[in-house]
Amino acid sequence: MSLFSQPAARSSIFGSLGNQSSATASSQPQQSQGSGTGSIFANLQTQPPSQPAQSSLFSTPGTSQPNQPGQTSLFQNLGSSQPQQQTSGLFGQPQPAISQTATSSLFAPQATTGALGLSQPPQGQAAQNGQQPPAPVRLSQPAYFDSLLEKGKKRARDADGGTSFNELPGLQLGLSDIARRVREIGGVGTHMPADRAADSKAHYLLAASGVNLGATRRDLDALNVQPTASTTGINVPIEWDPDTNRYMDQMQQQSTLKMIAEGIERAHRNFDAYLDENIDINWEAQRRKIYEHFGLVSNVGESSDAASQMSPGVRGSFGRSTRRSQIINGNQSKQSALGRSIFGQSSLQKSVIGTPNMGYKTASLFADVEDRSGQGAVSDDRFSRDKQTKFAEKVQALNRARLQEKPHPILHEFKEVQMQPGGESPYQLIDAFKALIEIVREPPNPQNASQTDVPKQRQFLNDYLDETPNSARQVEIRKRILDGSRRSLEHQFFEGVESLINRNAREANLGGVPTAVNKIRAYIRVRDVRKDLKPDELELQKIDDIEPLWAVVYFLLRCGLVQDAAAYVKEHAAPFRAIERNFVTYIMSYAKDKDRRLPRDLQDRINTEYQQKARMAPENSLDPYKMACYKIIGRCELTKRTIEGINQSSNDWLWLQFCLAREVNRVEEVAGDVFGLDEIRESVSEIGQRHYQKGQEGLGGYGTYFHLLILAGMFEQAISFLYPYTYVAAVHFAIALNYYGLLRVSDQPGAETDLLTYSTKDLPQISFGRMLGYYTRDFRTSNLDAAVDYLVLICLNIDLPGAAGKAQASLCHEALRELVLESREFAQLLGDIHKDGTRLKGTIEQRLNLIGLSDQEMFLKTVTVQAASVADDNGRTTDAVLLYHLAEDYDNVIAIVNRALSDSLAVSLSDPEPQLSPLKPRQQQQGQAGQQQQQQQEPSPNSSFSLTTVSEPSTLARNMISLYDSNPLYLARIRPQNRQTCGILLRLSTVKSHILSQNWAAALDTIAATNLLPLAARGSIPAIRAHAATTNQLPQE
Repeated sequence: MSLFSQPAARSSIFGSLGNQSSATASSQPQQSQGSGTGSIFANLQTQPPSQPAQSSLFSTPGTSQPNQPGQTSLFQNLGSSQPQQQTSGLFGQPQPAISQTATSSLFAPQATTGALGLSQPPQGQAAQNGQQPPAPVRLSQPAYFDSLLEKGKKRARDADGGTSFNELPGLQLGLSDIARRVREIGGVGTHMPADRAADSKAHYLLAASGVNLGATRRDLDALNVQPTASTTGINVPIEWDPDTNRYMDQMQQQSTLKMIAEGIERAHRNFDAYLDENIDINWEAQRRKIYEHFGLVSNVGESSDAASQMSPGVRGSFGRSTRRSQIINGNQSKQSALGRSIFGQSSLQKSVIGTPNMGYKTASLFADVEDRSGQGAVSDDRFSRDKQTKFAEKVQALNRARLQEKPHPILHEFKEVQMQPGGESPYQLIDAFKALIEIVREPPNPQNASQTDVPKQRQFLNDYLDETPNSARQVEIRKRILDGSRRSLEHQFFEGVESLINRNAREANLGGVPTAVNKIRAYIRVRDVRKDLKPDELELQKIDDIEPLWAVVYFLLRCGLVQDAAAYVKEHAAPFRAIERNFVTYIMSYAKDKDRRLPRDLQDRINTEYQQKARMAPENSLDPYKMACYKIIGRCELTKRTIEGINQSSNDWLWLQFCLAREVNRVEEVAGDVFGLDEIRESVSEIGQRHYQKGQEGLGGYGTYFHLLILAGMFEQAISFLYPYTYVAAVHFAIALNYYGLLRVSDQPGAETDLLTYSTKDLPQISFGRMLGYYTRDFRTSNLDAAVDYLVLICLNIDLPGAAGKAQASLCHEALRELVLESREFAQLLGDIHKDGTRLKGTIEQRLNLIGLSDQEMFLKTVTVQAASVADDNGRTTDAVLLYHLAEDYDNVIAIVNRALSDSLAVSLSDPEPQLSPLKPRQQQQGQAGQQQQQQQEPSPNSSFSLTTVSEPSTLARNMISLYDSNPLYLARIRPQNRQTCGILLRLSTVKSHILSQNWAAALDTIAATNLLPLAARGSIPAIRAHAATTNQLPQE
């Protein structure tokens, strides 16, 4: 490009603003591939280009030259024409190029397009160049562009000395203003280098954000990065120096640096090898766990399935797992049933107890549980915490009774806690506890009841877990659920009858002896006064026009007083026979049968009478209570299980379902008479799907549907439904059900993430162990004993058949291990020792019989040894000493003590001696049985007499050595080498103390006693050499 080149076409800086046309533009298609020019205001108004015209900076009209594509002037691309190829504009945006070869001159006096519409090329010049003169074009708004040019010049003058330039809007700047702003922002001229054209957008973006590019560039250039110490002076060759001393100093310095670098590298390798050999981490699972915690995974179930199928060596976004294949294969035979390592959970399993709750609202750790506590009970208030404390006391009392092998009324105890005022728990939770009491038939005081009437621990396990639908065990447990649920609804209704009579004593007019029949009569009078006994258009059949006899019988049946109803009918046999002569026979047979079933002949007869009355009776002529009595006693028309003409609540409808249901051998039963617990469960499930789906409260709130599920014997679904609303109540319902064996616990891999799972036979299961572990997050920091009592309950399922029982026991042991390692309350949880070496049992050891460990040795191998190993690896000396002593590994105790002594001796005399972290004081929060045993051994119940509750390594070593020296059994299990080393280190510790006190003579005597230095040689070289030869015989560790 040349400034004086002769372009093919001329345009000014504001080219293409006019609206021109050329008659010869379409006649030269061969010029459509040339490069184009454009202006800043390109394409505001476009026109097809005219034939090529040649001009230069000082061109004359008579000059003519052929087109030369590629030649441009100083302001290339400032003109515009029809686009053909994209070029970069002023602000990095693509600009359209014209379709015809055209270049522009800087000050071309003749142009094919007008500049601001002020001039047009003369026709004579166009003819001289061999072109036809273009037609004159009128500009639509010439005054607008004139004013725009004047405003640009005025702003340039204001920018030089004016004060109003910065006050003007940025979108109305002129061309010179824009060019000046570009130079100020980018710090470059008008011509940007080609290699920086792609970065122009970033420059403007940073400048618009307030970043000073020039100052930032200078700051970055001023940075002086110094080389690290590990790389300075190591591999630099040493130049020869005639000065031997200086040369040797350089050699020594370089050798020292090399040794340091090699030591650091060796430490890195050792640390990596240690991680590879001891820590089992799957980074992909950890990444997924982090994502799930922050809610970054949409479907946690899919993530869990993917994690369960992933091998330990899979490569994730955090890199390949460091666990080597040979280490995995070698440890597979050593892992427990849950595949755990001593450092916590394995790579594919979650923590059993979760992380402690830090006081905020508890979030669910189950993938299938949505937190809805805001819609129901508040999960983190004073009432909830008080209720948790009282529930914990009941659980501790339960475990004390289990240790003594005594029955415990756990349902009555939990019901009392739930009945306490405070909070927002619905009353249906209390009704659910009452229903379970009726199903289990738990007496309020088992000590005063006969042994045959008291349910025992896990009594219903075999019946409830039987998977054969028509087996005798399943039929028996379904009968128990039906009868208990019906009795619960009947007792609840009778309590309502008495409450209504007490509130309306004048209308009730009870009087006389308050028998059940008299109470029902009073209840009917109150209902009659309130006009809700019957519809207005119906008339009830009465005795002497006073007492509605059918209503009395119905409400007696509704209250479960079948014998009283039969006695009432027998007492008024004449009126009943006058109305319905066979009814007396029906109700007498109904009351005598324990299953409340009529013989086949009476069943057929009552069904026939019921059908005749329902079909043939005139409208509004039948007493609705009489038809209800027939339906209840004869189980008539089971396809329509409702009563018309009587005001009924949801509990009345429920009672009718349980009253009509029977559990019999379905093979022998008539098809029309089959209606049992399974049909009720189907109805309850349908109600839940319609009214109690996620996000729906339904009628009566969540407590109503939970009560329905408990009555129907759908215990697993009930716990899963209640848990999002009030997990405190859900956990204790699960504990009570599991205590009696009425809960299926999950042993599937999906139980790690889901609360409710299903077996291969589509039977619901609850992740009982993890639910208890997660529940202890709220209080295990402040109440460890209560947390242990809850985790011990996981071993209730140790009697499950097959591998399920072993898996539950292993889950319980793992939860206790995690609790021990998390709390570090070793003295309280695992035990302590007196000064005389007497062993004190910890909270866990006192409950060995409840966690499936029959002897102490199994407990030591299961919990204590692994906790000691972790404490030693973490540098907790006093914890490791105590745990290894409790594990009866006395040699390891002395080895740890020696290591602590060596570290203290290595400290300079001018520095303070390192102190150990003493054990936490032992606090007694145990039961009565444990307190009786420890009061005989401890003079003070709130203090710790552990030998390891010291902070000085020398004191710790003397305590342990004095203990082991007093018992030959201890000494026999300690290596002589370790004992000798400990004695030498103790003497050296004494020497150090003498030196600090400036007792030089005693220090020399103690050093001589250690026999480490030949002080008695008195300068004898042979004696010194002989002593030096014996140095290798000393222990090196």
